[in-house]
Amino acid sequence: MTSTKIIEIGTGYTSIPSKVGAATEIVVEELVKSCIKKGFDVTIFDISDDQRTPSSLPIQEVYLPALIAGRVGYKLGVFHKMKRVWYSTFLALRLNRYIEKNKHYILHFHNQYNFFFFLMLSNSRKRKNIKLYYTNHTYTWSLPWNEIKSIVRKKYFMENYSMKKADMVFVLNENAASNLTAHANIHPSNIKLIPNGVNTDTFKKISSDDKSLWDLRKSLHLENKTIFFHAGTICDRKNQLGIIQYLEPAIKLNPDLVFIFAGGIKENEYFAAIESYCKEVNIEKNVIYAGEIEPGKVLNTYYNLASSFIFFSKSEGFSLALLEAMSSGLPVLLSKNLEIDFIKEKDNGILTFENQEEFLDKLKKEILCTSRQGYHSGRARDFVVKNYSWSQVVDKYFFGIA
Repeated sequence: MTSTKIIEIGTGYTSIPSKVGAATEIVVEELVKSCIKKGFDVTIFDISDDQRTPSSLPIQEVYLPALIAGRVGYKLGVFHKMKRVWYSTFLALRLNRYIEKNKHYILHFHNQYNFFFFLMLSNSRKRKNIKLYYTNHTYTWSLPWNEIKSIVRKKYFMENYSMKKADMVFVLNENAASNLTAHANIHPSNIKLIPNGVNTDTFKKISSDDKSLWDLRKSLHLENKTIFFHAGTICDRKNQLGIIQYLEPAIKLNPDLVFIFAGGIKENEYFAAIESYCKEVNIEKNVIYAGEIEPGKVLNTYYNLASSFIFFSKSEGFSLALLEAMSSGLPVLLSKNLEIDFIKEKDNGILTFENQEEFLDKLKKEILCTSRQGYHSGRARDFVVKNYSWSQVVDKYFFGIA
């Protein structure tokens, strides 16, 4: 069999390994680590960074001036889009120089700009021995088509075009697969449903007397508190305010309950609304914003600090934070409005709720009860290790590659 080189394409949002909670960059990093363990020939193409986190990852840098490359954030607006265009243009040129005509490649893209500009700036002869893979990470495609068709035309026309040109499109949930088949005219044989994975060696249970855990508790002045946790971009879609509103009666009954939430602030007005509500109902001391936590070991310590991870998004493609929390041994309280494929399995550490009454009931009986919380903690960890470790997920992407 002809050997094939896999090239994983960083999106250019931030460098790999990521210093912030950038889910797609984390996926690329972990996918490559697992490919290396499997013996695949793999390289990352990624945005240049003079301050890149040291690692042994095989990275080919795509140069951009540090003034452009180093700017990361949800508030960059037009500059953010221009950065995508600049990076994607130089990425395409760099790939064209790198690819050799008599070798075989898989180019695995994760961003619409990157894929689109490569198509525009390469020719069919250059792509003769290349398979183009694209993973759709965009939660929008999992929503009902009537809600998103105008958004797709305005914001995701490059993604729509790119997926039609891809040899294989990977999606994270069944709803996205259905939308691509029914409305983007992509043949089902070119669509593959693959979940995200999680690094079960990084995200794991820590002993309750571990020094890092106690140091964190002390730094937050939470030595004798029961903690609930959420990680995700601070915005209306992630619905952190909804979590706080549901928790309020429990906090009023037991002032030793604390909710910690973390993530980059995407919507300033929404974050201000959270602060205002907490002050209004006098629970601001029980709600802590932890900022944007460094991925990996530090984030794992926060997961282990908590008794439960609470997840109340209004829509979601596939939550990496949910897997990380479960891998760390956290039971999950999850809203039934979320159609996440893997929650269909029973007894997996996920406790679903339909309304506030059901939420508070499960909080009391299944999380605040030490024995029941311990049971769900074990089930969550076992479920993720068995089904969602990266060593298993990588085979679904590249099984059969020499």
